[in-house]
Amino acid sequence: MTERLFEHDRRASMRRSVTGGVLKATLLAGLTLIFVYPVAMIVLGAFRDGLPSDNMPFTMSGLLAAFAAPETWHTLWNSIVLVVVCGTISVAGGGLFAWIAANTNVPGRKLLTPIMVINLFVPPLFHTLGWIMLGNAQNGLLNQFGRELGAHGPLIDIQGWGGLILLTSLGYLPFAYLLLLGAFKNRDQSLDEAAAISGAGTVRTFFTITIPSVGPAITGAALLIAVLVFQSFDGPQLIGRQAGIYVFSTQIYHYVRDEAPAEYTKAFALSLVLILLVLLLFLAQRWMLRGRSFTTLTGKTSRRDPQELGPIRWVLSALIVVVVLLNFLLPLFAMVLGSLQPIFGVMSTGLTLDNYVTMLTDPQFSSSLALTAWLAVIGGFGSISIALLTTYVTARCRGFLRGYTSFAVWIPWALPGVVLGLAYMFAVLYLPAFRGLYGSAFLMTLVLVVATIPVSSRIAEGALAQLSPELEEAGRMSGASAGRVLVTIVLRLVIPSFLAGWFLSALFISGNLAVPMLLAPPGLEPVSLTAFQQFLTGEMSRGAALFMIILLAAFAVLALAALSVKLGGRILGRDRSAGPLSRLTP
Repeated sequence: MTERLFEHDRRASMRRSVTGGVLKATLLAGLTLIFVYPVAMIVLGAFRDGLPSDNMPFTMSGLLAAFAAPETWHTLWNSIVLVVVCGTISVAGGGLFAWIAANTNVPGRKLLTPIMVINLFVPPLFHTLGWIMLGNAQNGLLNQFGRELGAHGPLIDIQGWGGLILLTSLGYLPFAYLLLLGAFKNRDQSLDEAAAISGAGTVRTFFTITIPSVGPAITGAALLIAVLVFQSFDGPQLIGRQAGIYVFSTQIYHYVRDEAPAEYTKAFALSLVLILLVLLLFLAQRWMLRGRSFTTLTGKTSRRDPQELGPIRWVLSALIVVVVLLNFLLPLFAMVLGSLQPIFGVMSTGLTLDNYVTMLTDPQFSSSLALTAWLAVIGGFGSISIALLTTYVTARCRGFLRGYTSFAVWIPWALPGVVLGLAYMFAVLYLPAFRGLYGSAFLMTLVLVVATIPVSSRIAEGALAQLSPELEEAGRMSGASAGRVLVTIVLRLVIPSFLAGWFLSALFISGNLAVPMLLAPPGLEPVSLTAFQQFLTGEMSRGAALFMIILLAAFAVLALAALSVKLGGRILGRDRSAGPLSRLTP
């Protein structure tokens, strides 16, 4: 009997070993095919002037010509200026509001987190188009209001450097706030009290004690915001190009779509520069933090009383109101009013729901809405699923598998949506077996999923960080395989975060403009591209109505999800409370 049991255990161990090896090989192959191989096409494309299917020879001339062109260095300068200025404003503003919400007695501070989360839900394209409707020099609502008051020129012209910096900074401020909020909440406020006892004022304490104590969080947020600004496409495309301001993403799109023939070598040369700059940012962060200690939490009890700021708290409350107006209420007002106008900017025509009726009944627009819904549901599910799997591997595994997975998933951080689309287009054209995917909805969906994984990974990391490895160890000690542990233990415990990541990823996919502009097949245009085309052709009211429909649908789904969770929690709570009582009663 003992020999039989030993043989059974040996075979079971061999099966688990073989199964684990097959799963690891499959994961490595999938990561290589989905993440690494397309990006390798960027390097290949920099040395071939033309599509892979053209069988052009390898040459250095195109790459040298790209770096010799004046517009390359002009684009580089514009991108660096935008990153430095907007990154500084976003991180400084996000840090200030995070400090207000976590450590002060400023009135209205409790509304900051819900407001920032709502701003995060709003697609960047919605925010940009709303401000164009507000600040367009010809018929912007704010400029029309100024003319009614007697102003001779426009009060604001959003299509220039000022507007681009304003919108980019406001757009990434919620990211910085949410990244820094936890650091400000967890720091020991007794450090500030010690500084105050030593005679330091509020301002001096803030800059000499508070800010240095959250240094890693600030540098991490600054790095992320810098990468996101490098990737930004919607604002620079809609606002910057009108003023002749080209950054990496818009210049690459210009080389591919506006030039005839397309200058692929120059596009890939800029892409290589962008990857190099992102690598330098990561190395710079590590160099800045080397050998420094940022311990602020110890075993001693730390105080959490809000810091009394005196009369200045009302100034900070007014600043909160201003940011809410600029970042959400004014663009929303412009979208709502514009969607109800038969002709945008013409007040005398009255308000009507005709634009909504047209969007919902016209076959072209209704198909765009249906396509966006499918892309959001399927792409959001795929994005959070891949993010959860890869995050689990990097958190629980060791050795080569962990390092390779981390490297592969990092790739989408370094590349704008336009570059990702270009890389995947070259990837499917390079291999004859994949050329049938070119111009397909599947390729567009895949690139949208990959472009959204950085957002999904942040949610997956937060969910897995709350799970103790002891739960999984107990499952494996009970004889469960790694796959069964992942499905029956990990996945079941992170379902709320999984659903939240699904919803957030779906919103980002529905508002993504860069990928569809490069990869959308004819006749399969999502809402973002359709709305963009409506704005280009002057049909701003219809474009606004189209975006309002998407936004209303997203918030309706969110409300239903919140209601379901609340009702489910009440039912489970009632069942759990009734259980012990039922056992006590005869």
